[in-house]
Amino acid sequence: MRYLPDSHSFTLLLFSSFPNESLVEWAGNATLDGKLTHTLVGHNEQFNVSQLLPLEDSHSWEWRENNMQQYLNMFRDVVNLYARERNVPYPLHVKCTQGCLLETGTTRSFYEVVLNGANFLRFHAANSSWAPLQDTPLAIYVNSQLNKYNETKIPIQFFLQETCINFVKAHTNMNEPVTGM
Repeated sequence: MRYLPDSHSFTLLLFSSFPNESLVEWAGNATLDGKLTHTLVGHNEQFNVSQLLPLEDSHSWEWRENNMQQYLNMFRDVVNLYARERNVPYPLHVKCTQGCLLETGTTRSFYEVVLNGANFLRFHAANSSWAPLQDTPLAIYVNSQLNKYNETKIPIQFFLQETCINFVKAHTNMNEPVTGM
């Protein structure tokens, strides 16, 4: 990502490898303006997420870790559910890229999913909806299922439009009002 003088971004990458339905291996990181701020490694419900820079106090960080645990559990369950419902063979490799970019006066958020190396889904925070990036039965089905439930839309929308933007503002010199895209 290229940074303009008056722009700041927070980007999270999550790599999930599902060798089978009962195992998921996690790896991920987060960057603020390209600088590594957080790492994640682990499997199933056992993972270590580290804050590499002292960006949040211990109470806020504990809350964020618990939130991450809930998100990863839901993510694992959703991937396995749709794989089971559509007889998708394992192993599965899922890469999620999400975050926000603040430029003078505007914001842009993003959440994209790659499945087994191919673009799969994109989330549009502005209207809280998923869109398929492939014209395949699986992408169309997963898209329709994710769009049915607020649990698979509202938390992501809130993260992208509120949490991410507020995090960037708190940890950069970007404090002026912005409008979303």
